Amino acid sequence: MKFKILGTISIATLLLSGCNHPQEESGKKIETKKELTATTIPKFGNFINKISVTASVQPSPDGIVNITTPINASIDKIDITIGQHINIGSPLLSLRSTEISDATNQHISAKAGYEQAKKIYDMNKELYKLGAITNNDLLNSKTNLEQSKALMDGFAQKLSYYGSTSGQTLMLRSPIQGVVYEVNTHLGEKVNVDGNALVKVASLEKKVVIATVYEKDLSAFEIGKEVDITTDTNEYHLKGIVTYVSDVLDPENKTNKVYIRPIGDLKNLKINMFINVLLNKEEKNLFRIPKKSLLFKDGKFYVYLKEMSQFKPQIVTLIKDDPNDDFSLVRGIKPNTPIALEAIAMEKE
Repeated sequence: MKFKILGTISIATLLLSGCNHPQEESGKKIETKKELTATTIPKFGNFINKISVTASVQPSPDGIVNITTPINASIDKIDITIGQHINIGSPLLSLRSTEISDATNQHISAKAGYEQAKKIYDMNKELYKLGAITNNDLLNSKTNLEQSKALMDGFAQKLSYYGSTSGQTLMLRSPIQGVVYEVNTHLGEKVNVDGNALVKVASLEKKVVIATVYEKDLSAFEIGKEVDITTDTNEYHLKGIVTYVSDVLDPENKTNKVYIRPIGDLKNLKINMFINVLLNKEEKNLFRIPKKSLLFKDGKFYVYLKEMSQFKPQIVTLIKDDPNDDFSLVRGIKPNTPIALEAIAMEKE
């Protein structure tokens, strides 16, 4: 009898123990389900969308001087490199041409003719005083002197235009102070008067910021709009004004070029350096949702709307996704509609 009672107690204990375990597991499943079905009400209203785009510093078009050759020649020497700072009159290129040699020889010949004509005129003045020649002879010698001087001066001006006074070489010099922006030639290349610019010199006083803006953000960059210009490390900060928005869309990355005139001290803006352009745009009738409530799938963004006791995916338009913020701005939800807090978890379900 004693053994029967103990056996009954043991069986009851085992049964109770077995019943408790499934209840515990069931409790865990319910808790997990609650986490999966947690919802949030998106905040509706007008928000500031902080648009940040990359940009580069370029010389302003009206600050670039194109250096071309005045004669047909070949490149004899290149005295500069890209990025080099130069002054007015700094040597850029040396050209070699037979035109210079011909002009030099012509100038020498014309100078000799002028000196001979001057001697004759001086001599005729003395002869005229003595009555040895007529006034007409004197006037003729004077005319010859003036003609020979004009010819000599013409060849001298030609050499001056070439930038050379003798020999076969011509030195091209910078007409402004600035920086060498482009060098579009090489040693030995034959160049001609109708060719492209051999060198481009950019003024350091005239710069433009060219931003690459995605199509969805383009409407914020209105002409006359003020923007902030800074570096990744925020070493310095400038203001800028949008001056021109290109109407040509890059088909590959769906971007446009926006031209911005920087304001203030431009010495820290180096040609070809990359910077950031920031702009605050007020967006109306948007929803602010946690990033974890947003799901990207098949090229589209989704949230899970709660309708009754079920969740249904809803396509939304992403307006802002700041990596430094835990929230995103979207469009495409009705106000006061609960959405799943964990979109990825709902997708797994």
